[in-house]
Amino acid sequence: MSETSPTNNGKKSLVQKYKGQIGIGFLVLYVFLLGLGTIGEIWEIEWILDLPLFRPPGKY
Repeated sequence: MSETSPTNNGKKSLVQKYKGQIGIGFLVLYVFLLGLGTIGEIWEIEWILDLPLFRPPGKY
């Protein structure tokens, strides 16, 4: 007989089950933000550069 609880085992298997999809999701998000920042810098698009993520420290 196994001594593991069903709720703890369910959480662990859920993370392991979707580990690949979560990793791909973070990779897609990273590449999207990297491309957005690059486009903003190359063509000097101010609304992109004024987003909180891309603001330099100290600029309000």
